[in-house]
Amino acid sequence: MSNDGGVPGQGGQNPQDPYGQQPGGQQNPYGPPGADGGQPQQPPSGSQPEPPQYGQPQYGQPQYGQYAPPGYQAQTPVPMGHSVPWAPPSIGESHRYAWQSFGRNAGVWIVMGLLLVVVGGVVFFVMNPWFGAAFAQFPELMESSDPAAITRWEEELTSASMEPGAIVFSVISSVILQVLGMTFYAAALASTRKQRIGFGDFFALRNWGGILLLALLMVLISNVVALIPLVGWLIQLVVGVLLVAAPYFVLAKDMNAIQAISSSVRLVTSNLGLVVLAYLIVLGYTFAGACLCLIGLLVVAPFSVIFGAHLFRRLQGEPIEAEQMAA
Repeated sequence: MSNDGGVPGQGGQNPQDPYGQQPGGQQNPYGPPGADGGQPQQPPSGSQPEPPQYGQPQYGQPQYGQYAPPGYQAQTPVPMGHSVPWAPPSIGESHRYAWQSFGRNAGVWIVMGLLLVVVGGVVFFVMNPWFGAAFAQFPELMESSDPAAITRWEEELTSASMEPGAIVFSVISSVILQVLGMTFYAAALASTRKQRIGFGDFFALRNWGGILLLALLMVLISNVVALIPLVGWLIQLVVGVLLVAAPYFVLAKDMNAIQAISSSVRLVTSNLGLVVLAYLIVLGYTFAGACLCLIGLLVVAPFSVIFGAHLFRRLQGEPIEAEQMAA
C-alpha cells in the first residue's frame, strides 16, 4: 500500500504530478522544478532541446493578442523556390542582368541579329515587290530634287500599298517577321535559365499554334490602331505596353494567344509603374541605337528581350536559375 498518496501499482508516483515518470517509463528531459518552485532544471550540457511544435511561438516572437517587443521585426515570407534573402523585382536588377547576360553571349546574339536582318529583309521585299520597285526609284528622285516628281512618287507608293493583294501580302510578311522575332524571345528566356546560350536556344520554339495566332493578332491590332487619325500612334503605344509580356507567356507558359494577351494585360496593369519605366528605358536605347546608323540595334534588340525576360520572370515570382549558378 502506498504511503505517499499515490495509486497502488504505480511505483508511488502521483498521476497528477506532471514532472513524474511518464507512461512507458519516460522521464521528463528537463527534470522536475526546483525546490524553490522556480524553473525546471536545464538540460545537460551538449544536449539539444526539442524543436518547438508547429504553431508555437518562437522565442522573442509576440503571441497572438500581444504587442511586439521593442526592436522586433516580422520576417518577410519567401516565395517557394527562392533562396534567402529574397527581394522584390526592381528595374535596376533586371537592367544590370540584361547587360551582363548580353556581354557573356554577345557573339551569338550579334550573329543571330545579322541573320535575322538578312532573312527579314528578303522576306519583306519578296512579299512586297511594289515596295522594292518604289524604293529603287528613290535615289534618282533625291538627285533630281523635283518636288512634283517626289509628290507623284509618294502618291503611287501609297496607292500601290492600298491594293487588296498588297495588303494581304504585307500582313503575311509582317506575321513572318513576328515569328522570326520570337526566336529572340526564346533565347532571352533561355538566358535566364543558364549562363551560356547557343544557337539552338533561338530555335527551341514550341506551342506553334499560340505563336502563329499571337503574331497574327498583334499585326492586325497594330495595323488597325494605326489607321485611327491623330491619336492612332498614341493608342498604338499604349497597346504595345499592354501586350509587351504576351510573347513571354506564349513561350514560357504554353498559353494560347488569347490567354497570353489577357495575362499580359493583367501583369502590366498590376505592375504599371515598373513596366512603363522599363518600356521607356527600352525606347531610349532604341532611339540611341537607331541614331548609330541602325548598327546599335544589334546590341539594343538583344538587351531589350533579355531585360524583358528577366523582369517577366521576377514579376511572376520565379527564381532566375542563371543567377543562382553564378552565385
